[in-house]
Amino acid sequence: MLLSMLRFEWRYYLRQPSFYVVSFLLFLMSFLSVASNNIQIGSGGEVMKNSPFGITQTMLIMGLISMFAVVNFVGSTAIRNHQHLMEELIYSKPLSPFAYQFGRFLGSFVVVMMVFAFIPIGLILGSFMPWVDASRFGPFALSNYLVPYFLLAMPSLLLISTLFYAMASRFRSLMALYLTAVAMLVLYTLTGEMASQPQYRTIAALLDPFALRTFAEVTRYWTISEKNNQLIEFSGLVLQNRALWFGIACVLLAVSGIFRQPSLTKKREKKSDKAGVMPSLVPLAQLAMATEPNGRQQFWTRVKFEVRQVLFTAPFVVLGVLTIFNLVGPMFDDFGWYGTSNWPLTQDMVNNIAGATGLLMVIVLIYYSAEIVWRERSSGMGDIVDSVPVSNLSFWGSKLVSVVIVMTLLYVLAMCTTIVFQLIKGQANLEIAQYLIRLGFYYLLPLLMTAVLAFFLQVLSPNKYAGMGLFVAYYLTTFVMANWGFGHSLYNFGQSPTLTYSDMNGYGWGLLSHALYMIYWGAFSLILFVLGYGLYHRGPQQSLKTRLSLLGYQLGFSGKAIVSVALVVFLGMGSYLFYQTKVVNQFLTQDETTDLQADYEKAFKQYQDMPILVTTKVNANVDIFPEDRKIVAKVMFEWQNKSDKPIEKMLVQLPEHTQADTVKINIPNANLGEFDSRYRNTWLTFSTPVQPRQVVQGDIQLVRESVGVAESGFDMSVVENGTFINNFELLPLFGYQDGYELMDRHERQKRDLAEKARANKLEDSRHYTQNFFGVDGDFIQFEATISTSADQIALAPGYLQKQWQQDGRQYFHYSMDSPMVNFYAIISGRYQVEKTEHNGVAVEVYYHADHPWNVARMIESVKDSIDYYTQAFGPYQHKQMRIMEFPGYRSFAQSFANTVPYSERIGFITDLRNEDNIDPVYYVTAHEVAHQWWGHQVGAADVQGSAVISESLSQYSALMVLEKKYGDKMIRKFLKYELDRYLRGRSSESIKEMPLLRSENQQYIHYQKGSVVMMAIKDVLGEAKLNANLKAFLARYQYRNDPFPTTLDLVSYLEQGTDEAQARFIDESFNEITLYDLRLTNAVMTTLPDGKTQIELTVYASRKVASGKGEETEQPLDAMIDIGAFSADPDKLKDDKQVLLIEKHRLVSGENKLTITLAEKPSYVGVDPFVKLIDRDAKDNIFKL
Repeated sequence: MLLSMLRFEWRYYLRQPSFYVVSFLLFLMSFLSVASNNIQIGSGGEVMKNSPFGITQTMLIMGLISMFAVVNFVGSTAIRNHQHLMEELIYSKPLSPFAYQFGRFLGSFVVVMMVFAFIPIGLILGSFMPWVDASRFGPFALSNYLVPYFLLAMPSLLLISTLFYAMASRFRSLMALYLTAVAMLVLYTLTGEMASQPQYRTIAALLDPFALRTFAEVTRYWTISEKNNQLIEFSGLVLQNRALWFGIACVLLAVSGIFRQPSLTKKREKKSDKAGVMPSLVPLAQLAMATEPNGRQQFWTRVKFEVRQVLFTAPFVVLGVLTIFNLVGPMFDDFGWYGTSNWPLTQDMVNNIAGATGLLMVIVLIYYSAEIVWRERSSGMGDIVDSVPVSNLSFWGSKLVSVVIVMTLLYVLAMCTTIVFQLIKGQANLEIAQYLIRLGFYYLLPLLMTAVLAFFLQVLSPNKYAGMGLFVAYYLTTFVMANWGFGHSLYNFGQSPTLTYSDMNGYGWGLLSHALYMIYWGAFSLILFVLGYGLYHRGPQQSLKTRLSLLGYQLGFSGKAIVSVALVVFLGMGSYLFYQTKVVNQFLTQDETTDLQADYEKAFKQYQDMPILVTTKVNANVDIFPEDRKIVAKVMFEWQNKSDKPIEKMLVQLPEHTQADTVKINIPNANLGEFDSRYRNTWLTFSTPVQPRQVVQGDIQLVRESVGVAESGFDMSVVENGTFINNFELLPLFGYQDGYELMDRHERQKRDLAEKARANKLEDSRHYTQNFFGVDGDFIQFEATISTSADQIALAPGYLQKQWQQDGRQYFHYSMDSPMVNFYAIISGRYQVEKTEHNGVAVEVYYHADHPWNVARMIESVKDSIDYYTQAFGPYQHKQMRIMEFPGYRSFAQSFANTVPYSERIGFITDLRNEDNIDPVYYVTAHEVAHQWWGHQVGAADVQGSAVISESLSQYSALMVLEKKYGDKMIRKFLKYELDRYLRGRSSESIKEMPLLRSENQQYIHYQKGSVVMMAIKDVLGEAKLNANLKAFLARYQYRNDPFPTTLDLVSYLEQGTDEAQARFIDESFNEITLYDLRLTNAVMTTLPDGKTQIELTVYASRKVASGKGEETEQPLDAMIDIGAFSADPDKLKDDKQVLLIEKHRLVSGENKLTITLAEKPSYVGVDPFVKLIDRDAKDNIFKL
């Protein structure tokens, strides 16, 4: 019986088109992921496409995607007999419940595994295609495909197969299966938020039924070498996860056999009513209708009927509950930056709703469009209902309106949920209008158009499953349109350029462009609606060909007129948008952009070493017209030829959003050529060469303005409220721009470009006279006069000399009293201002009126930072420090001379009410103030390691200020985040990791690793000694530009006055990629006669040095390392009293036996508990007693 059922299911699905369609789709996706460079799923960068990591990642992701295919096969098996009314006949036979149920399930599961097998087949075949780039592939190994297939993917597929089989057997409804699948995805997304935080990752990995997060956790810190060569081991967390879910699958399989045993399926017969009474044959009196119902009444009657069929059902209730559940989880957890969330502003709530309901809406469209369009035919009532005297428009329109109402109600439910959350969290400014505009106009309206498309596809299809398949195919295609060169919104149904909202600047330019695209797609949707009306199934089943032949008759004059008008609007608006986005503005596909970069390098790389004029003095006149998003600038310059060669000509690069005909460069004996329209550059030629050390004067005039409708590349610097633009964005750039070059090694090889160096070599002294800001990043004299609208304040580095009003505009004149780096910003906005003074320094914060929460904290951080840095490194060079908010289109803060623009996203809206969380506002402010020393007083040569001098030293400085305010416990939390980000960063390195000394603008090195290393050096040298060495370094290179310092100079100063062990630690930290493996494997606690507690510790220790690709070599360890004891979990320390002991012990390679004695009994002990060393697995450093 068991084998018979298995064979029956197998033969049944081999006859079904769905088996071949799904198999082909899975094969195609996996095949293209390795055979095409435009699609990447499991690999990227230097990770080979057929690496163990890449293959496993791809299979696990495809396992998640395949969930809905499992619904089709397993669900169909479980409910097929019920759908075809065969249950009673089959259950009348003497069947074995186990053989019957298990045989059917096993047959469908074998089909699922066979379908999934096309994924590794596609991966294998794709890797052998003749056109693939061989440099992206390693050696073939069959085990790389078999291990993830059988040990990872199969248990996941078994679990979801048993779950869906159990649900189908119990509820006998495909909708129940779809809701189960959606619920799993909702839960999966929710736990994904949890998995983003280090403290929850292990539990999230254990509870992941698809093993994606298990795999991610195990391989989190794998290097490139490990990803390319190491197959995941079936042990530890992976084994625990697979065993857990395999056990759950077995339980579900047993339960599913209970629900539908044949012995339990016999239904009780209802007792009949009184028998023997014959109904009267006399006809009842009929009430005559006075009038026939009109079309409007029929339409709304049908709408009410369709809505009731959807709303008053369990599936809709479940969808509503899932919507709320998907929103509540992320909102109530601190999953923000460094574990600290923002205030629940409406802009974020709308984003949460869009993210939480996106997949749900797709499910609603897929399922309900099929069910509603085919409801009458599926129930066998189609011919009867179609015969009633109701127009097609009433049927067709009412069905579409019902889906629209369903989606609208889900959004309303989501909105109510977030509003309640906002009120609970103390946010009373609800901005209902923003909910309505963004949810209704930006998100719901395109969904309504997509609903029309879903209905239209159902009308074209011979059955509802084909229609669902067509819509799924359309939906999947949207993810790869950009890779195929069709990323423009004109080619993507219902899409428009991204609408980014900012509290400061509101909707900006986005509403107008969105409205124009909605007219374009709305016209197309109207065409689909009318055509769908004309093709709607009515009466006996007709082929699509037949219905097309009758389309003209069905539409009539009115229908044809509507289609004609809509087509005119569609083509007219499409032409206008094409002209605006491709002619007036520029839009390039991914391939076009890559080709442009390659061609630029081939054409102009030869001029890279040509000398250029270097700025020494600036006097800027800048007129800002915020309402027009326009800047008119005239900047007077003094330049100098600082090279040893005469300058005959220079390349000039046109800035973005600036028309060539508005640019004028007036320099004596210089002629500006015409700008190349493709490369946006030209030559500035000198009739008399500028001699070495010669000074020339001149001016640059230009107009920067956003015109028309753009598809991409929006000017986020010049906006209606919150303009923030720096000089490198505003003004033309001289010389060859190596920042335009292609970075991807494979793309460079494809275009015959030599390997690109990310930075100049550390030992290349030719670049020691060039600042890391660039060739034109020297120290300058600066002043500026800025005008703006009457209700705005304009700011620039320097001190306000004069402010006045003229012709309805505000004018501000700023001047700097000392040299500053040629890096300055122009800012304008409607600001509230908070001012104070601290030790002779004016401290000012310019902020948006609705964001007052953290202004006081910023001022406090500025004061504390200036005090500490002045005492530790030297005096602050300015008499003021200003912070100004800018719109959240960009999420960073940036330090200019005595001026710090600060994004609303990373500081002004952060919720600091939980004092146990890290204070990112205080930290970021301290970091940016530190740049006034590291970056503005001391620059760095434009060679490897340049960012270490500016960023790593600013990180150290900020952490010391943070430590003084919040203590060691806060630094421990911070360094755990930094260590995690560093280890993840090196795991995703695209070329190779460099030692800290030679960091090549790799942020995970000079930010995250720099934080850990500098705090470790502070621990080894002591705060006073380290600060004294840094102070001496600053004094030596303060305002020096010939030469600028390098990390070689920094290390030499750090090592001044150190002993051999200290110097060796500094050298290893900067010159090597050093990794520690510290494990507290055992701890035995004993109470001594005097009442004290003695603990014998067993600590394993080792030190390894890694190459840039991650190959590790064991090195001897002999170091003094912290041993700690705590009365509480170190991750939950409330105050310093809970730290019972921190003392250094000598640890060597291998096993170490240590003994510590305490007056108080601890609960936890640990090795390196305050994260001072780089340990790939710091979790095993702590031992609970």
